[in-house]
Amino acid sequence: MSVSMLYKLLDKIEAMILHGLPIPITPFVVVDHEKILDTIDKIKASIPGEIQEAQSLLKKSEEIQIEAQRKSRQLIEEAQRHAEMLLSESELLNAVQAEADRIRKQVITDCEQIKKQAIEEAEMIKRSSIEEAIHIREGADKYAESALANLDRDLADLHAIVKNGQKHLAKTRAESLSSIAAHVNKSQFAEKNKI
Repeated sequence: MSVSMLYKLLDKIEAMILHGLPIPITPFVVVDHEKILDTIDKIKASIPGEIQEAQSLLKKSEEIQIEAQRKSRQLIEEAQRHAEMLLSESELLNAVQAEADRIRKQVITDCEQIKKQAIEEAEMIKRSSIEEAIHIREGADKYAESALANLDRDLADLHAIVKNGQKHLAKTRAESLSSIAAHVNKSQFAEKNKI
Protein backbone atom coordinates (compact mmCIF):
# COMPACT_ATOMS: atom_id res chain seq x y z
CA MET A 1 0.00 0.00 0.00
CA SER A 2 1.35 3.44 -0.90
CA VAL A 3 2.00 6.37 1.40
CA SER A 4 -0.87 8.23 -0.26
CA MET A 5 -3.25 5.38 0.64
CA LEU A 6 -2.02 5.52 4.24
CA TYR A 7 -2.80 9.24 4.36
CA LYS A 8 -6.23 8.60 2.79
CA LEU A 9 -7.05 6.15 5.60
CA LEU A 10 -5.92 8.66 8.22
CA ASP A 11 -8.01 11.35 6.50
CA LYS A 12 -10.97 8.95 6.61
CA ILE A 13 -10.64 8.66 10.41
CA GLU A 14 -10.40 12.42 10.68
CA ALA A 15 -13.53 12.82 8.52
CA MET A 16 -15.46 10.31 10.68
CA ILE A 17 -14.58 12.32 13.79
CA LEU A 18 -15.34 15.68 12.14
CA HIS A 19 -18.70 14.43 10.83
CA GLY A 20 -19.67 12.61 14.01
CA LEU A 21 -22.96 13.38 15.75
CA PRO A 22 -22.26 16.33 18.11
CA ILE A 23 -23.25 16.02 21.75
CA PRO A 24 -24.94 19.28 22.77
CA ILE A 25 -23.11 21.58 25.21
CA THR A 26 -19.90 19.48 24.96
CA PRO A 27 -16.94 19.40 22.61
CA PHE A 28 -17.62 15.70 21.97
CA VAL A 29 -19.10 13.79 19.05
CA VAL A 30 -20.55 10.31 18.67
CA VAL A 31 -18.72 8.21 16.09
CA ASP A 32 -19.04 4.66 14.79
CA HIS A 33 -16.15 3.10 16.69
CA GLU A 34 -16.32 -0.09 14.58
CA LYS A 35 -15.60 1.87 11.40
CA ILE A 36 -12.75 3.71 13.09
CA LEU A 37 -11.26 0.48 14.46
CA ASP A 38 -11.59 -1.13 11.01
CA THR A 39 -9.77 1.82 9.41
CA ILE A 40 -7.04 1.67 12.07
CA ASP A 41 -6.57 -2.06 11.27
CA LYS A 42 -6.15 -1.13 7.60
CA ILE A 43 -3.52 1.46 8.57
CA LYS A 44 -1.62 -1.12 10.59
CA ALA A 45 -1.77 -3.56 7.68
CA SER A 46 -0.49 -0.93 5.27
CA ILE A 47 2.64 0.05 7.21
CA PRO A 48 4.70 -3.03 6.21
CA GLY A 49 3.98 -2.14 2.55
CA GLU A 50 6.16 0.95 2.95
CA ILE A 51 9.01 -1.25 4.15
CA GLN A 52 8.52 -3.47 1.07
CA GLU A 53 8.80 -0.39 -1.14
CA ALA A 54 12.07 0.49 0.56
CA GLN A 55 13.34 -3.05 -0.01
CA SER A 56 12.38 -2.76 -3.66
CA LEU A 57 14.45 0.42 -3.90
CA LEU A 58 17.38 -1.37 -2.25
CA LYS A 59 17.08 -4.24 -4.70
CA LYS A 60 17.01 -1.78 -7.59
CA SER A 61 20.19 -0.11 -6.34
CA GLU A 62 21.91 -3.51 -6.13
CA GLU A 63 20.79 -4.29 -9.69
CA ILE A 64 22.29 -0.97 -10.84
CA GLN A 65 25.57 -1.88 -9.16
CA ILE A 66 25.60 -5.35 -10.77
CA GLU A 67 24.83 -3.82 -14.19
CA ALA A 68 27.68 -1.31 -13.76
CA GLN A 69 30.08 -4.14 -12.90
CA ARG A 70 28.90 -6.14 -15.92
CA LYS A 71 29.40 -3.15 -18.21
CA SER A 72 32.87 -2.51 -16.82
CA ARG A 73 33.86 -6.16 -17.43
CA GLN A 74 32.40 -5.95 -20.94
CA LEU A 75 34.37 -2.78 -21.69
CA ILE A 76 37.58 -4.37 -20.44
CA GLU A 77 36.98 -7.48 -22.55
CA GLU A 78 36.22 -5.37 -25.62
CA ALA A 79 39.35 -3.33 -25.04
CA GLN A 80 41.43 -6.50 -24.73
CA ARG A 81 39.93 -7.94 -27.92
CA HIS A 82 40.53 -4.67 -29.69
CA ALA A 83 44.14 -4.55 -28.48
CA GLU A 84 44.75 -8.16 -29.50
CA MET A 85 43.31 -7.47 -32.96
CA LEU A 86 45.53 -4.42 -33.35
CA LEU A 87 48.57 -6.43 -32.28
CA SER A 88 47.88 -9.26 -34.72
CA GLU A 89 47.10 -7.04 -37.73
CA SER A 90 49.53 -4.19 -37.32
CA GLU A 91 52.89 -3.93 -39.09
CA LEU A 92 54.10 -1.58 -36.39
CA LEU A 93 53.85 -4.08 -33.58
CA ASN A 94 55.61 -2.04 -30.91
CA ALA A 95 53.62 1.14 -31.58
CA VAL A 96 50.37 -0.80 -31.66
CA GLN A 97 51.20 -2.66 -28.47
CA ALA A 98 52.06 0.59 -26.72
CA GLU A 99 48.78 2.09 -27.93
CA ALA A 100 46.86 -1.02 -26.88
CA ASP A 101 48.44 -0.89 -23.42
CA ARG A 102 47.58 2.78 -23.16
CA ILE A 103 43.98 2.11 -24.26
CA ARG A 104 43.69 -0.87 -21.90
CA LYS A 105 44.94 1.18 -18.97
CA GLN A 106 42.63 4.03 -19.89
CA VAL A 107 39.66 1.69 -20.24
CA ILE A 108 40.49 -0.03 -16.96
CA THR A 109 40.82 3.36 -15.26
CA ASP A 110 37.55 4.54 -16.82
CA CYS A 111 35.80 1.28 -15.89
CA GLU A 112 37.08 1.42 -12.33
CA GLN A 113 35.93 5.00 -12.10
CA ILE A 114 32.50 4.06 -13.52
CA LYS A 115 32.32 1.10 -11.15
CA LYS A 116 33.32 3.25 -8.17
CA GLN A 117 30.78 5.88 -9.14
CA ALA A 118 28.06 3.24 -9.62
CA ILE A 119 28.86 1.70 -6.22
CA GLU A 120 28.76 5.14 -4.57
CA GLU A 121 25.45 5.96 -6.26
CA ALA A 122 24.01 2.58 -5.30
CA GLU A 123 25.12 3.08 -1.69
CA MET A 124 23.64 6.57 -1.69
CA ILE A 125 20.34 5.26 -3.09
CA LYS A 126 20.40 2.45 -0.53
CA ARG A 127 21.03 4.86 2.38
CA SER A 128 18.40 7.26 1.08
CA SER A 129 15.87 4.43 0.68
CA ILE A 130 16.51 3.17 4.20
CA GLU A 131 16.26 6.68 5.65
CA GLU A 132 13.07 7.36 3.72
CA ALA A 133 11.55 4.05 4.81
CA ILE A 134 12.46 4.78 8.44
CA HIS A 135 11.08 8.31 8.14
CA ILE A 136 7.83 7.07 6.58
CA ARG A 137 7.48 4.36 9.21
CA GLU A 138 8.20 6.76 12.09
CA GLY A 139 5.78 9.34 10.69
CA ALA A 140 3.06 6.73 10.18
CA ASP A 141 3.66 5.29 13.67
CA LYS A 142 3.55 8.74 15.29
CA TYR A 143 0.40 9.70 13.43
CA ALA A 144 -1.28 6.38 14.20
CA GLU A 145 -0.27 6.64 17.89
CA SER A 146 -1.59 10.19 18.05
CA ALA A 147 -4.84 9.24 16.30
CA LEU A 148 -5.29 6.23 18.58
CA ALA A 149 -4.53 8.29 21.71
CA ASN A 150 -7.06 10.95 20.64
CA LEU A 151 -9.59 8.28 19.81
CA ASP A 152 -8.98 6.56 23.16
CA ARG A 153 -9.42 9.87 25.02
CA ASP A 154 -12.59 10.69 23.05
CA LEU A 155 -14.03 7.24 23.72
CA ALA A 156 -13.18 7.55 27.44
CA ASP A 157 -14.90 10.95 27.56
CA LEU A 158 -17.96 9.53 25.77
CA HIS A 159 -18.00 6.59 28.18
CA ALA A 160 -17.91 9.02 31.13
CA ILE A 161 -20.79 11.04 29.61
CA VAL A 162 -22.86 7.86 29.18
CA LYS A 163 -22.15 6.77 32.79
CA ASN A 164 -23.09 10.22 34.11
CA GLY A 165 -26.28 10.13 32.04
CA GLN A 166 -27.16 6.72 33.47
CA LYS A 167 -26.52 7.91 37.03
CA HIS A 168 -28.61 11.04 36.46
CA LEU A 169 -31.44 8.99 34.94
CA ALA A 170 -31.37 6.56 37.88
CA LYS A 171 -31.41 9.45 40.38
CA THR A 172 -34.24 11.21 38.53
CA ARG A 173 -36.23 7.95 38.38
CA ALA A 174 -35.69 7.33 42.11
CA GLU A 175 -36.74 10.91 42.97
CA SER A 176 -39.83 10.61 40.75
CA LEU A 177 -40.85 7.30 42.28
CA SER A 178 -40.24 8.69 45.77
CA SER A 179 -42.30 11.80 45.01
CA ILE A 180 -45.15 9.71 43.54
CA ALA A 181 -45.07 7.34 46.50
CA ALA A 182 -45.12 10.26 48.97
CA HIS A 183 -48.06 11.83 47.12
CA VAL A 184 -49.97 8.51 47.09
CA ASN A 185 -49.28 7.99 50.82
CA LYS A 186 -50.41 11.54 51.59
CA SER A 187 -53.61 11.02 49.59
CA GLN A 188 -54.31 7.72 51.37
CA PHE A 189 -53.66 9.32 54.74
CA ALA A 190 -56.05 12.20 53.91
CA GLU A 191 -58.73 9.69 52.83
CA LYS A 192 -58.39 7.76 56.08
CA ASN A 193 -58.68 10.90 58.16
CA LYS A 194 -61.86 11.91 56.35
CA ILE A 195 -63.51 8.69 57.36
